[in-house]
Amino acid sequence: MCQAVRFQFEGKDFEPHFASARACIPVRMKNGQDLLVGWGRRPRERAQGPFGPGIRLSAIQAGVWDKLLPQPVKIAVQEFMEVDVTGSQHWFRVTTGQYLQGVLIRENNSYRVYVVQLDCNTNDICFERWPRVVSDPF
Repeated sequence: MCQAVRFQFEGKDFEPHFASARACIPVRMKNGQDLLVGWGRRPRERAQGPFGPGIRLSAIQAGVWDKLLPQPVKIAVQEFMEVDVTGSQHWFRVTTGQYLQGVLIRENNSYRVYVVQLDCNTNDICFERWPRVVSDPF
């Protein structure tokens, strides 16, 4: 599950980790606007969205979160960090022109973004989930 990202926003370098209470990540809206948005939901936070930094693609496709009116967005990062089944951290580069797929949820007057996660077969790969990568155009 994606636990940290590296990106540039307005000329500054950022490396937010999901565990940080104020972690924000860059979202590219369909209209091309780039925003920094609060990332996921931690157990101590009051909100309607799911707990964690991501949402499984299978849950989105099954309509589990339809009541929150999720909107697809692109998460513009240069790298992301995954933790394998042994607890080791690994950083991966995102190819130019590609993005992590995100889901934007509006809650009252603010937004939260979640990384769309694919389930992995741990017999073939040492990660339980993997972020879905998408390309341009929207």
